[in-house]
Amino acid sequence: MEIDPRLLEIDRTSDGREPTAVYEDQMAVIVDNLMAGYFAHPQRTDAMLRRDGMTKTADHLVELFGPEWWQQPRRENRS
Repeated sequence: MEIDPRLLEIDRTSDGREPTAVYEDQMAVIVDNLMAGYFAHPQRTDAMLRRDGMTKTADHLVELFGPEWWQQPRRENRS
């Protein structure tokens, strides 16, 4: 398993920082990696979120993008 370099940087710079701030930074990286894993295969995202108890997130994605949103064609990034 590869460690996210952002976690190593947080650890390297954590001396003297408030432990809660370090924890928040670490959790942001962990959640970012978790969500990237969920969205790596959109056709499985809804089932994976619901399986793992993240039903509010799954329901909100359906509210935002419609039922079976993962089967809709991808839109290009227009930024």
